[in-house]
Amino acid sequence: MHADLPVKKIMTTKVCKAGIDESVEEVAKKMVSFGVGSAVIMQNNKPIGIVTEKDLIAKVVAKNRIPSSLKVSEIMSTPLITIKPNTSIREAANIMIKKGIRRLPIVDSSGELIGIITDNDILQISLDLGEFAALIREHAVGYSEETSGICEKCGKYSDILKVVYGLHLCEDCAEEER
Repeated sequence: MHADLPVKKIMTTKVCKAGIDESVEEVAKKMVSFGVGSAVIMQNNKPIGIVTEKDLIAKVVAKNRIPSSLKVSEIMSTPLITIKPNTSIREAANIMIKKGIRRLPIVDSSGELIGIITDNDILQISLDLGEFAALIREHAVGYSEETSGICEKCGKYSDILKVVYGLHLCEDCAEEER
């Protein structure tokens, strides 16, 4: 994993932004046109909050509120958690985990919004082929590595046992489970 790279190397610089006085409907349309799940809310060219698809569901749809009659300031998440461009990807991931968030706007030393990083951005660069293969082995449903011992289905000893849906099975019993 490239965990020690700074976030500026993988951040998205075209950020979906909206003004604090815009309606929820306008912001939702911007999010759709950008193809993203969030919009950073700006006031005086400074990021002050964020609206996510979760905010739209929990604070608008679930409460049967009318998006065109709501200001984004009424539903945005604030205070906004931001990071600097030289923050490491590892540190950004740790912040996301600790704070329970999926997006981190990136601001420069003057507080100007220069980008955003998401959990998907981190996932994309963190999975090199070896890590991906290890994840598949760890979380595979169905077959995994072979061992020897007693089959947990028929009770016979086998030099080759395969783990199938959590059971150690001989080749014959494993074939039956397919």
